[in-house]
Amino acid sequence: RSGTSWSQQAKLVAADPGYADYFGLSVSISGDYALVGAYPDDDAGTSSGSAYTFIRDGTSWSQQAKLVAGDAANSDYFGYSVSISGDYAVVGAYFDDDGGSQSGSAYTFIRSGTSWSQQAKLVAGDAAANDYFGWSVSISGDYAVVGAPYDDDGGNQSGSAYTFIRSGTSWSQQAKLVASDAAASDYFGWSVSISGDYAVVGA
Repeated sequence: RSGTSWSQQAKLVAADPGYADYFGLSVSISGDYALVGAYPDDDAGTSSGSAYTFIRDGTSWSQQAKLVAGDAANSDYFGYSVSISGDYAVVGAYFDDDGGSQSGSAYTFIRSGTSWSQQAKLVAGDAAANDYFGWSVSISGDYAVVGAPYDDDGGNQSGSAYTFIRSGTSWSQQAKLVASDAAASDYFGWSVSISGDYAVVGA
């Protein structure tokens, strides 16, 4: 942006592009850093997924790192959702199976200098099959929110979202958010965003 005008500054592409990687299905930016998801990427198995960090130097952007889950597996869809805030990033993998088939998970990463490393794996305290936890993610400072739009607490696929807090190098679930008027097929948690002390969840 220059004044009231916006112009394209750069086009970002993966250093290792592949057929049907869907690079760009999810994106996030914070300061001089950008994060781009490519959930059908196949590095650790078919549609295991990945995400790429980019750094800006003046008017140029370059790839800094490729993020993959420490326990990546086939059809996890890691990178379907991404969010970055300062030195921290969160990446959703809603087809991960730790809490049941397609229960879902999300991963936090931390930057140290030019390197990014996985810090934690987030899962719902009440994870269940087909919740799609990680369909949406957002991070702001020490807080993250993760959507699970197929959760059934308020009716079939009524949906929910979970907040997490960081303490040092650990992340823990703080709250589970549900709509006060939750109903079947609302898909609450389809989209999420967090900023400071406030969060918003789409249904």
